[in-house]
Amino acid sequence: MGLRLLLVDSDRSFLKEHKVSLEAAFDLEVASSPDGVVERLERGGFAAALICVEVADNKGYALCSTLRRQPALGALKIALISAKATEEEYRRHQSLKGRADVYLRKPIAPSALVAALSPLVPARAVDPDNPLGDLADVEGGDDWLDNLRGAMAPSTPKPAPVPAPSPSPEPPPPAPVPTAAKQSRSTRPPDTTRAHLLEEQVVALREELRVRDQQLREAEDYLHERIGAATLNLDEIAARDRDLAAARQEAEDARTTSDRLQKDLAAMKSAMQVQEREQTELKARLKQAEAKLAASVAGAEEREQELQSCQETLQQREKEALRLTSQVAGLRQQLDETLVQHDGERLELMNGMDQKEAELARLKQELAEQREAHAVLEREKQAAYGQLSEHRDRLRNLDTLLREVQDHLRRGSDLAKG
Repeated sequence: MGLRLLLVDSDRSFLKEHKVSLEAAFDLEVASSPDGVVERLERGGFAAALICVEVADNKGYALCSTLRRQPALGALKIALISAKATEEEYRRHQSLKGRADVYLRKPIAPSALVAALSPLVPARAVDPDNPLGDLADVEGGDDWLDNLRGAMAPSTPKPAPVPAPSPSPEPPPPAPVPTAAKQSRSTRPPDTTRAHLLEEQVVALREELRVRDQQLREAEDYLHERIGAATLNLDEIAARDRDLAAARQEAEDARTTSDRLQKDLAAMKSAMQVQEREQTELKARLKQAEAKLAASVAGAEEREQELQSCQETLQQREKEALRLTSQVAGLRQQLDETLVQHDGERLELMNGMDQKEAELARLKQELAEQREAHAVLEREKQAAYGQLSEHRDRLRNLDTLLREVQDHLRRGSDLAKG
């Protein structure tokens, strides 16, 4: 199983927000596109891959399925993260063979992202001599500001054991650097924030200063003891006066030892001066760290105030959303009632239209019958007109005959009278 985490995402804002915390917790590598990801993972050394669904025009799902089909990547853990995926979409993907191990959503807090990936990726190994690693000169993101208050309470580590002076003429070896803070750093959970690392570094610097001061004092005491012992040996040799040659030899040896010890003392003094300069630098670094810590605390308080104002604004917007929801529910009810009424009116209108159409068909039929009757009547009228014309002609003829008969009658009458 590998030890690294591969992040496949091209979202610059997401990388800017989470890269610091991910690099602090894991051995991180970043790829901005799916191209070459399979070959990169097959070269080994990766425990998990965090893939954004929207990378390279929504190719995250396809990349996940491709990785699942690779036999060489059977032990690789896969986490998907998306800013647009819904619960239903994630449930459908979980039912497939190419499903992921963890499903996450944007936006997500850096600490929450580290906690979600911790079961998949081993924690990054911390260098005891440089707990911040490559992040020593990097400004941390907003995620670690929430834990700065806890970092303000200084913790006092147990002092490291100091070795007793050795009887040999050599100066005592330097005491080991305290390991309490180192062990605590190495056993912290992978979501350790930068504030914790700063606190541990400050404590380690203070303990190192204390141990070096103690080493210097012990070295001075040891040198004084050795010089006193050498002088005492010379006095005893002169008092005894057993063998002048042996005494001279021992005195010469003592002088040599004294010269060597004096040289050692001078070297120790120069080393003390160097250590004093180092202590001054460490104190300056300590002051800078404390100043940064104070600035971080002030920034955290400002962030808390901003967060409180945002929460108040969020509550107001939630109330407004509830009011709008109730209004929408009322409007939906009115719409449903209007739709029901509209459906009823539409049915009535359709029934009326059917009746009107039936009535219109009946009237059309009656009109056709009336037209036929009118045609018949028109024909009868024409026939009657013809008969009437004949009757008129006959009447004219009869009138003419009647007039002729009357003329004949008058003539006959006139003849009868004459």
